[in-house]
Formats: sequence, structure tokens, C-alpha cells
Amino acid sequence: MKSYTLSLSRWHKVAERLARIYAELTQNAKDTFNNTQISGYLGESKVDRLRELSKIQIANLQRAFRVQDALAHIRQAVGEGNAKTGVAKELADYDALSRRHKLLESILTAQDGEMVTFEEMRQLPSQIVTEDRYDRGKAGVRVRMFDAQSFAALRAEADGLRTRIYALTDRISDLNRERLTLELQEKIAQEAGL
Repeated sequence: MKSYTLSLSRWHKVAERLARIYAELTQNAKDTFNNTQISGYLGESKVDRLRELSKIQIANLQRAFRVQDALAHIRQAVGEGNAKTGVAKELADYDALSRRHKLLESILTAQDGEMVTFEEMRQLPSQIVTEDRYDRGKAGVRVRMFDAQSFAALRAEADGLRTRIYALTDRISDLNRERLTLELQEKIAQEAGL
């Protein structure tokens, strides 16, 4: 075991790398153990190769479990560090604001010139049939469900959210500069790029 002192944000990156390593190791093991097929007996050398492959994958499973243990250790320590610095609350706020911004942007960017306004609806015929053979008989004109004032208010809200998100990510970045010392097995640390 060796001690490593890194910022919280860097520990996040280490955790991401270890999670990727774990996923690769376990996927390879599952593929080998669950999907290895033969078309028939191909001789003792083939049996020996498959037996060796099995041993390699069993060793890789054990390696995956060590990586998983290190990953759990890092996540627990980072979680405690996040709670200590208050970044956990900031991350929850970031998630909420990001989801709200994404929703508003998906609505606002879908509004286009082909939509009819409430006022323009009065000029349409009483029934509209589309040319698309799959939508035959369905309404063929999309309605802009906003008046200009409502649209402008939502655009202003979305823009304000983006500004708040930028400020929040800067605060989170500052909080994630807090340093944390953890012990890891050197081989696992090397795999994670330390």
C-alpha cells in the first residue's frame, strides 16, 4: 500500500478510470464464462488453451474485485470529503438546475416557424389532412403553445439558469480542490494512472 494525495476532483477521475477497468474485466470474464463455444472436440491442445483462458479469467475476476474494493474506498472517502466541503449540496443543486435548463431548452428550441400561433389558427380550414400516408387523418399543423410574452419569459429563465449553472460549476470546481490522502495498492494506483 502507498499513500496518494490528490484533489477531490482528481480522485473523481481516478474513480472513473477504475470503474472502466472493473467494467472491462468483468465483461471479459462474463463473455468467456458464459459465451465460449466449440463446434466439437478439437484436440487436447484446444482443451489446454481453454483451460488456460479459464485460469486467466478467474485471475482477472480476482483483480476486478480488488479494483472494486479500491473504488468503493475512494468513493466513500470522496463522499465524506464532499460532505465536509459542502459540495454534495452544490452537486444536488447543479443536477436540479441542469435538468430544468435541459427541459426548457428542449421546449424552446423545438419552436419553429412552421408552427401556427393562437391568432393564426382562425385562418386555418376546419380540417387539415396531412400528405404523409402514415399520419392520414391526423392534424397536420403544429401549434405554438406560447404567446410572444410567455416565450420571452421562458427564454429569459433558461438564459438565467445557464448563468447560474456556470457560477455553480465554478464553485464546485473550487470546492473540489480540497486535497485528500488515501492509501491504494500500488498496482491498482498504476492502473488508474497515478
